[in-house]
Amino acid sequence: MILFIIFTILAAGFFYLFIRDKKHQFSPLWLMLSTWMLGLGIPQLHLSELEKDWYPAFWLLLIVSLCMFVLGFYIFDRVIIKVSRHPELVSGSQTRFRNKFGMTKIFSDNDINAKRLRIVVYGLFIISLVGLALFRLKAGNLPLLAPDTDVFRFVADEQVPGLINYAAQFARLFIPLSFFLFFWQGFSLRKHWDLSLIGIIGIISLTLFASRTQIFFVDLWVMALYLLMRKPNLKQALKFYPVFLLISVLVLAAVPFYRQYKSYGSADYLAGVTSINSSGYNVGAKALLPIYVGVSFNQQALLHAYEYYQTHPIQQGRVSLDPFTNLFGKVIPGLNNLKSDFDLCAIFKCWWNTGTYLFPFVQDFGTKAFVFAPFVFAGIFAALWHYWKISPNFLSINLYAYAMFFIVMTVYLSFTVRAEMYLDLMLLVASYLFVSKLSISNSYE
Repeated sequence: MILFIIFTILAAGFFYLFIRDKKHQFSPLWLMLSTWMLGLGIPQLHLSELEKDWYPAFWLLLIVSLCMFVLGFYIFDRVIIKVSRHPELVSGSQTRFRNKFGMTKIFSDNDINAKRLRIVVYGLFIISLVGLALFRLKAGNLPLLAPDTDVFRFVADEQVPGLINYAAQFARLFIPLSFFLFFWQGFSLRKHWDLSLIGIIGIISLTLFASRTQIFFVDLWVMALYLLMRKPNLKQALKFYPVFLLISVLVLAAVPFYRQYKSYGSADYLAGVTSINSSGYNVGAKALLPIYVGVSFNQQALLHAYEYYQTHPIQQGRVSLDPFTNLFGKVIPGLNNLKSDFDLCAIFKCWWNTGTYLFPFVQDFGTKAFVFAPFVFAGIFAALWHYWKISPNFLSINLYAYAMFFIVMTVYLSFTVRAEMYLDLMLLVASYLFVSKLSISNSYE
């Protein structure tokens, strides 16, 4: 309990710096450290009998990973600042290429065509409705409405092709893009009634998939958009965040409770399968239990992966390539030779299939992943942060909002092995090229 309190205080301190540090305000450095203090602190409650105690070698690896992220951020931060102040450091051929194709203009534009952005939202909404219809046709139902919700979710993943599954959940994209317009233009129910209606339908459709991750994804993206676009003072923040968080927490708590009760006849199923004695827990504690299990068991999965690959061959990058081999393996059969081959049951538990963002890299590269993976991600996040600071436009704001979701989820989900992340980013770039006014004018030159 003492370690939990210490790490929670550190998390609050780093989050204060994330909000208030003038030099590095809203930087990935403070958000990552705040998130990981909670990621280190929550498992110290030791609620489950299945959890293995962390020993010095594992603690050291986690500390090294955080130190490498800090080091990487400061190095890339300095390099990016230096390059941005001295454009001549960029090679002439690169500059000519960017100028020839209008890239310099496109990626520094802060003006968008609102009508075109509405078209993007409408288009994604219509495609999602078609996707939902196809999903129900092929799977026979929707997860939350199925008699056995938990089993149906995994069965449906096998029955429904990945692109249909992905398109059916396009609400994960068109809801944040609708909020981008709300924050950009100033919300008016009279002006934005159509987007509000689309958003409500989208929320219902995502809820029907019974996935906390998808709902949390939208919540974090929207909250990040508000922060990056409005930079609210305390009074403004208190008007928006409490109401938004209250609704979100109610949905996030209700979905797993309903799913567990419908599938297993008990809201205490999760506590039972994870060997947590929840008999004395009140309703609030039971609602927070899935968060504890998600964070703590993902760290356990990381610990077990570290131990497992001490004595078993590493995957040598194949796990990281899985999103691409799964997407293109049918078109290019030779790619199937690069698919990963491992047994999750042997690594941790058969019923546990997620881990922290480090988990797939430990599978691929072993202990070295604790050193280089945080360093590389620090560079990516630093670049996106600077892009937003230097050129706050549709693309930079949404990309960094997406990065903030990724950072928060680093203790909860290994998102790099999910194909939807790469598809999301492709759609964001394509949407920006479609809605950017300078991009539109360049196309007519």
